[in-house]
Formats: sequence, C-alpha cells, structure tokens
Amino acid sequence: MIVQETRIKSSSGHQAVSRHVLSGAQNEAIRRISGSDYLLKDWMKEAKREGIRYGLRHIAFNPSETMTDQQLSDFAGDICRELEADPERMTFVIHQKDGKTHGHLLLPEWQQSHVLSSKFSWVRLEKLARLAEVKLGHALVPGRHDKAIVKALRESGEHDAARKVEALIPTEKTPPPVAAYTSQARRMAERQDFDLPTARREIMTFWEKSENDLRKFRHFLSSKNWHMRAGDRTDRGREAHIIETADGVLIGSFTRLTKVRMKDFRQLLEDEASKKPLLDLRPVAQKSEAREARRAFLSQREHTDETKAERLRIQERLLSIVPFKNPERLSPGLQIYFKDWKREMQAARAVLNARHPLEKRYGSKVSLDMQTADVMKMMRQGWAKLRKANALVAEARKALNELEERKWEFFRKRKISDAEKVLQEALAQLAEILRYCVEFILYHLGLSNQKPAPLQIPVPVEQEMARQDYLERRADLLKTLLDEKACRDWVKGRCRDAEHKRARVIAQWHEDRVPEVEKAEQMVMQLETLARLPRRIPGEVRARIETLKRCGDFQGTLNEVRLFDAMQRPLALEESPKIVSHQRSKIERVATPSIQAALL
Repeated sequence: MIVQETRIKSSSGHQAVSRHVLSGAQNEAIRRISGSDYLLKDWMKEAKREGIRYGLRHIAFNPSETMTDQQLSDFAGDICRELEADPERMTFVIHQKDGKTHGHLLLPEWQQSHVLSSKFSWVRLEKLARLAEVKLGHALVPGRHDKAIVKALRESGEHDAARKVEALIPTEKTPPPVAAYTSQARRMAERQDFDLPTARREIMTFWEKSENDLRKFRHFLSSKNWHMRAGDRTDRGREAHIIETADGVLIGSFTRLTKVRMKDFRQLLEDEASKKPLLDLRPVAQKSEAREARRAFLSQREHTDETKAERLRIQERLLSIVPFKNPERLSPGLQIYFKDWKREMQAARAVLNARHPLEKRYGSKVSLDMQTADVMKMMRQGWAKLRKANALVAEARKALNELEERKWEFFRKRKISDAEKVLQEALAQLAEILRYCVEFILYHLGLSNQKPAPLQIPVPVEQEMARQDYLERRADLLKTLLDEKACRDWVKGRCRDAEHKRARVIAQWHEDRVPEVEKAEQMVMQLETLARLPRRIPGEVRARIETLKRCGDFQGTLNEVRLFDAMQRPLALEESPKIVSHQRSKIERVATPSIQAALL
C-alpha cells in the first residue's frame, strides 16, 4: 500500500482538491462515505480565522491488492487515531479506477483545540500501511523509512510485524526508494491528456539502452520528439534537468525518472562535456557521390589517380578510429595504454572545468533588484514577526506610561512592576527577532560564515539584558527595517556587498589556480598530440611512441612527447630573431630617409 500526504494552504482554497476527490472525471465510480464540499469550505474558513498556514490535510492511500470499502474505512479510522484527529470531522471518499479501489481522506488542520499532528507524519503513515498489509496478508511494499518503522513497531509490541518489515531492509547500502514523479506533475499531465506512466516506462527503456551515455539517451529521446534540458529553478537545484515534449509538456525530472543519483548525474554531465562532438561524415559522403557522378566521364587511369589522392586526403584529416566500444579486441598493452590515457584526460578536464563553490551555488550573475526581491520574499514572515513584536513593545510602553501618570491607584507599584516586566520581555523578544533576521540575511548572502542561532521565544531570563543591549545598539537598523522602502534599500546594499565579496573570492581562487590550470592545459595538448600524432614529429620518434603504446607504457609515450617539445622550443627561439631582422631589413629598403632616421 502506498500512502501519500499533502498539506493544502489556506490561501489556495478548497476548490481544486474538492473537484479532484468528489468529482474526478478519470474514475469509473466515486463513493462518498462521509463529508461534503461544504465541510471542506468551512474547514478552510476555520483555518483562516485561526491564522493557520495550512487548512486541509489530503491523505491518499492506494493498496497493491484489493480491499473492501469497510477495510478502507477502517484504515482511514487508523489514520485519524494516529494523527489525533476527530473521526467525526473527516471527508472520506473511495475511488474506483481500472477495477481497483483507493481511498482519499481529507482532514481539517484545525481540530477545534489544537492543530493536526504533523511530526514525522510520513513515517507514521508508512507504519500504518505496513501494519495493514501484515494484518490483511498483502505483499509488503518497501519504503524509505523501513528501519524507523521496525523500531516503532517493536516499541509498540508488534514484534511479528516488525520481523516481516525488517526482512524488506536490503543488506547492502542502496539509495532509498523515491517517487518517479510528483502527484502535481501527474495531475498536470492528466489535464493535458498525456499518459505519464507509459512515458516513464519508455524513458527507463531508453536509459537502459543508452548504457549510461547521455548523448545516446538524448538521441533516443529525439526519436519520440522529446528533449532534455536544464530546469528553470533559480533558488536551488540549478543542475537538475527535466524531460519534456516538443509541446512543452513536462514529463519529469531526469533523476526521478531514471533513479540516478544527483552526484552520478553531475559526473555524467562532465563526461558528456569533455567528449568531442561526433565527426560529421556528410561532406565526405557528398564528395563520394560527386566522384561517382564524374566516374562515367573519366578514363580508368584518371579515375584511379583521383580515387587514390582523395583517399589520402581523407586519411590525413580523419582521426584514428579506435574500437573503444570493444576494448577486448585490442591487445593487452593497448588496453592498458588507453585506460591510462582516458584517466589522465578526465583528470585534466576536471581541473579545467572546475568552478568555485560560490559559482555553483549562486550561478550566473543576477541583477541586484532580483536578488533584493528574492530576499524580501524569503523574509516576508520575518518582517511580519518584527513588526508584530514592535507593536507589542509600543503597547507595553503605552500601558506603563498610563500607569505612571495615575497618582491614585490601588496596588500601583505592583502593577507598574508587572508592566515593566512585560515591557522588558517584549523588548527582549523584539531584539531576538531582529538578531535572527539580520544574522540570517548575512549568512544567506555569504557575508557571515556563522549560521544563525535558532529563535528563542520567549527569551530566557538570563539573556534578556543582553538582548536589550543589542536592541539599543541596533536602534537605527531597527528603524530602517521597519520602513519597507528603507528596508529594501538596506537589503540591496547588503546584496551589493555580498556580490563584491563573492567576486573577490572567486577571482582570487582562479588566480591561485593559474599554475594548476596551465599545467592541465599543457597536459591536454600533450594527450591530444598522443591521440593523433602530427606530421611534424619525425618518423623515428613516431615509431618509438607506437611501440610504447603497444607495450602499454603510457608514461613512456608522454615522456617522448615532452622530450620532443623541449627539443623544439630552443629552435623556435633561435628562429624568431632571424625573422625579426629579416623583416627590419625589408622595411629599411622601402622606407624613406625620414623613416630610416626614425628607425635608427
């Protein structure tokens, strides 16, 4: 049984989930056990009234084997008990699709006196699913949290179920199961009449046929008029790639669909970038067709001479064809040589393609206005808390002033003391929120290496004086942050400072890596020379290199190339003065007397 949980925001409304659960057109039959659209609307209003971010909890459970309506209802009751929800206040609907049934449970987040429990809810729901499978005799479905489920079952006394779930845990360390696509992506595909499960199976087939080669995989995708590109996310996941159709219909993320880890996918991208593009043989084919067309008009001798000359020209341009796909066909020495050559080339390319962590994290340059807007949006709740805390301080100070102005008041001193205590607590709370907001922004922008300490509200008594001192020192900053325009200007200034700091750090990092990069560039040039020996290399040097290749001595071939380059460098330096003096004498012969005097 697969259980999925979704929390629906109060600002989103209930209409979308109500249409899907109560009147989904994709279902063969819909049986409403309890609840109604009116109740969903009323629960949303309750959440808005109480100021709760989420209004509804949607829990869908799909058993792998057939379950009766009563069994599905009992499982919904188990969920209510687990999450401390009132079973009388729920909307439960059973859908039938392709002859199989699954349940949809909708619960209000506000439970009259408390908010619906959400602590480790995914693990708790998986535990209920495994228990139901054990009790009903269904095949157990492995999940992401099997170890935690086994521990929880043993603590609750379900030892038999714990043993059965423990058998699902793999002995070797493997990545946990992950959904191939989100429920949101599936709903979007259904609205556009696109069969997402079938597309996912085809993509898995393409990936298996490609043998972990991204270029082959892209070719297979193009046969279905699909393509893979970098995602549009700018806040995080910048290296994630998505697969979509030619019409722009999103199929899903590459890593989700193929079950490839993000770390391995980054390496695949680097390997793809380091490979040379495939050689285009179409011009050669066109020349061959043209030669065949002229063949009828040439004599046998002329045709033979032209064919031989054309073959020699092509052999000079084409790279040596080596059967990398079938290395077993090569001699053992050549296999060792090509393996070492490939390893060195990959290491050199990794040095050349390396980027500073800040470049990877922040990506391409974004305008200061966009950075400021992102920070303001991200800190929206922080600004609201800061304004609310400032309002509480103003109210507490006003109440204290009113008490001090009253001369005749019973228990006046005690009331003033209580009001002063309330004011101190409000000031400490305001300082704590201000401290957290400032530290979070500086840490997020990279201006501070210290991660902000979590909010402590109410502030401990021993820290109240320290927070009030902090507030006095930052009074001007507090005034700035409470004004929206001034706050935006302050955030923009910090974004500018962070951008300058990142630029300096990245520039210094690249400057420190110059010797390493130059060494890698020289290594790449030498390796390319080994891959295709140029004509300037003498025959005896070429013969020695070929012999070392067959023996598998990669370092020996590299030393031969380095030795040849070292011998050629002094000759080039000797030739350069002769070329300069020859050009000077040529200029003097054609120059006027005034120009000759200037040259002298």
